[in-house]
Amino acid sequence: MKIVFLGGGNMANALIGGMVKQGFAASDIEVIELGADARDKLVASYGVNCHAGAEAAPSSPDILVLAVKPQQMKEAVAPLVGKLGRAVVISIAAGLDMTALSRWLGGHRQIVRCMPNTPALIGAGITGLCALPEVSAEQRAAADRVLRAVGTTVWIEDEAKIDGVTAISGSGPAYVFLFIEALQQAAADLG
Repeated sequence: MKIVFLGGGNMANALIGGMVKQGFAASDIEVIELGADARDKLVASYGVNCHAGAEAAPSSPDILVLAVKPQQMKEAVAPLVGKLGRAVVISIAAGLDMTALSRWLGGHRQIVRCMPNTPALIGAGITGLCALPEVSAEQRAAADRVLRAVGTTVWIEDEAKIDGVTAISGSGPAYVFLFIEALQQAAADLG
């Protein structure tokens, strides 16, 4: 199974590390990452193949994981339009619905949208997933296997509920921790 990651940040690192630990072959994983330091870290940590741009990545992967920031997604996926074949596209970008992703991917419809949470960074996450109707049972199982590498998965039939997953278990706790850190810093500043 050929898997390509678009983006090599923290969550991509967690997924790749979990996948390799679960028995995915590092030689089957390729990462498109602009940052040289991030590419070097991925190669050293997991032995995966890394590319500085999409033009060097393989066409028609089995799985494409979109792991770039939502505000960068449209531009980042543009070079991949027409190169996906029947790949299942897994997006971990918060707030981007599957309609927009499909449009940006030239009408590609084998899309799974998911929201892992930060405990995935230590292999203890919970990920909510939903898929377009065009995603086959086999593709759903492949997406599930990728996300189970960092914890438990829960399938949601209504895409609108992914925003709730994002707010409650994805981004919400980060704001709570930020608030707690601010209180801690205020206490330290006050002596």
